[in-house]
Amino acid sequence: MNFNDTIAEVAKKVLQDMGKAASVDEIYDTILQRKLYEFNTPTPEHVLRTTIRRHTGNIERVDSSGEVLFEMISDDVYGLSVSSRSTIRKRAGSGMKRIQRANDKEEIIKSLMSDQVGVFKEIWKLLLFAAQVGMRNDKRLPLVAADAGKGIDQSTFGNCPAWPGVLYLMTLVETQNSNCLSGSAEAEDDRVSIFQEYANGGLEILRDFFAGRPLDLDGLLAFIETQREESAGRLDLELTI
Repeated sequence: MNFNDTIAEVAKKVLQDMGKAASVDEIYDTILQRKLYEFNTPTPEHVLRTTIRRHTGNIERVDSSGEVLFEMISDDVYGLSVSSRSTIRKRAGSGMKRIQRANDKEEIIKSLMSDQVGVFKEIWKLLLFAAQVGMRNDKRLPLVAADAGKGIDQSTFGNCPAWPGVLYLMTLVETQNSNCLSGSAEAEDDRVSIFQEYANGGLEILRDFFAGRPLDLDGLLAFIETQREESAGRLDLELTI
């Protein structure tokens, strides 16, 4: 198992090894048998299917990836893209912009992802949690400085069945305008910016809470309890991460 491979890359390797088109069920069974990927989600087949379809050239989705790896041969059966190598989708699609985080939050990010907390094993889980914290507390904080090299491809969020719906929901609530649901580059920028800024605000709230407090699992549970106590009347986004 190569832990650096994304779901799409693993599916592509399976099809390359099989030398033929295959159904999502067949691809999923092969991944399990060969222990090629650990999904860490209650709906792995759904996540795999969604990821493959996002990277399929002859399927148009609002969240289509710019990287085309597959072609749909028949219902739920996929083969490799007709090109000998990955192609770039020629459209201003959604889901192409990477998710950034502020440089000044790296320390709290590392602490929250440590074994001492043991909850956030993947960065996308932490950012989803932080964005909810930020939105719950009406704290949207622009990123003053970010390292572009640490940006996260949105395919990394593929293990979350709620993604990219969380982007649309947050932006719709924030803007009260359905234009944010379009597939334009401008709408994509708005969605990502709102998510990043709420995640940044949430990380600052977490950093302030744990200043002078032990940052471990008990501490995180205590933080969540304070959020529950203070959330009466506020927007509640219950998202499974």
